[in-house]
Amino acid sequence: MGSTSPDADSAHLDLATVQAALEVAVRAPSIHNTQPWRWRLEDDGLLLLADRERQLSVADPDGHSLLVSCGAALHLTELALRAAGWRFESSYLPDAADPDLLAWIRPVGRTDPDEQLASQVDAARRRRCDRRPFAEGQIDDDARNELRSAGRDSSAYVDFPDTPERHVELAVAVSWADRIERNDEAYLAEMRRWLRDPDVHTLVDGVPVEAIPRVPVDAPRHTDIPLRDFEVGVSGRQLIEHGVDEHPLIAVVFTETSELRDHLRAGMSMMRLMVRADLLGLSSCPLSQAVDFAAFRARLQARMGWIGYPQMILRFGRPATPITDLLLTPRRPVADVLEVAISPSA
Repeated sequence: MGSTSPDADSAHLDLATVQAALEVAVRAPSIHNTQPWRWRLEDDGLLLLADRERQLSVADPDGHSLLVSCGAALHLTELALRAAGWRFESSYLPDAADPDLLAWIRPVGRTDPDEQLASQVDAARRRRCDRRPFAEGQIDDDARNELRSAGRDSSAYVDFPDTPERHVELAVAVSWADRIERNDEAYLAEMRRWLRDPDVHTLVDGVPVEAIPRVPVDAPRHTDIPLRDFEVGVSGRQLIEHGVDEHPLIAVVFTETSELRDHLRAGMSMMRLMVRADLLGLSSCPLSQAVDFAAFRARLQARMGWIGYPQMILRFGRPATPITDLLLTPRRPVADVLEVAISPSA
């Protein structure tokens, strides 16, 4: 049990602490690596805000993916602060009049740094979205139970639709959504705008072509639940083995209701899952086509006969080679996403 500090400064987050925490938080995944978040440090706490200029107008018209992405960044913000010994209270979507104010983190004291949480921070830093075929072998029940436990909180829970019948139904639903999106020229044009070639672009956001698997037309990938295909007018540069029959573990993050706060909390659940997967030696990657749009989510829920609301789908498996072999996708510098609005005496 850590000891609580009576230091008067424990009521204020200092700039160095926040910068260190956000170095972790910006490693959160986001749709098309848009990084649709920003923070503001004020005298009485740290605010997380939506960056609507980075919301995808075609693929995310209702802001669902933005909120899930920001929820992932919110979890990492809180995780890094707790690991550094900060105690705080968080309010999620605290102002109904300001939907862009997603969270308010108010410090209430200090305690000893937590080594276990520090290991989660390390996992968050090294985690990558692994779009490669996974190695053969099933994920055992102990690991599945750890993932299920990591994803659960008062708002969200996780399940694995892995009976043969459920798997087929899910494959049909995801494939249908993937086909609808790939036949939408506006969707494809928007995706192209977020593809990044290091020979042409400065890499601070978007999906680098080195992170996109190369799937030749004459050697299609053997998977019944397709990943989002970023090879739209470009060729991916991440070479993968052909002829691999993929059987990843599919996890679905549910909430009992589907309000804006639920979307944010689903992103926090997703991030806990991905961090726990890394600590278990597993790779992970979002599989989100079937939850991009409200109509897709409603259709998926009805087709699968689910009571809860599906907010995010992920795939898990054992990496074919160490995860550190993969490109660490770029992130905007903390200075670009943090506004400092504290008084000189704070």
